[in-house]
Amino acid sequence: MMLTDDKTGFGIGLGYMLGQLKFNTYVSKDSQAKVGYRVRRSVTWRTEPALHVIPYIQQVLDIGDFLAHEFDMQGFTSNRAQLRLRLLLQRINKEYPILNAFADSVGYHMWTFVHDNPPPNDYEEFLSWAEAYDFEHEQVSHEENSN
Repeated sequence: MMLTDDKTGFGIGLGYMLGQLKFNTYVSKDSQAKVGYRVRRSVTWRTEPALHVIPYIQQVLDIGDFLAHEFDMQGFTSNRAQLRLRLLLQRINKEYPILNAFADSVGYHMWTFVHDNPPPNDYEEFLSWAEAYDFEHEQVSHEENSN
C-alpha cells in the first residue's frame, strides 16, 4: 500500500464519504407509535468501503472522535452515531465547505430536515408535518433536477 501524508489520506476518506454516503429518511406504519407512524433515519454506504479505503475514512471519523468499534461497515444507523456524524460534518464544513458536495444531496437535505424538524406526537400535527416534509422533498428534488 502506498503511504500518504495525513492531508491526502483525509482528502481520500472525505471524498469517499461525500460520494458514497446515502442519507435515508422514511415513514413506516407502527402500531406502537402514538400517531401510528414512525419516522426513521439512517446513513448507509452506497457501496461498502473496500478494506484499503477504511483507514482513510477512519482519518475523517477520528476528527469526530469515532472509535474504531463505532465505525460500522453497514453505516450509521443508531441515533447516537447519526448525531455524532452530523456534528462531525458540521465541524469539517467550517474549514472545507462540504455540505453541498454530497452525491446524495437530496437525501442529506431531507436527513437534516427531519433532524431539525422532528415529527410531532399529535396525529393532526403529524399530518401537517408530513405535508411540509413532502413539500420540502419536492422543492429540493426540483432544484436538484434543475442543476
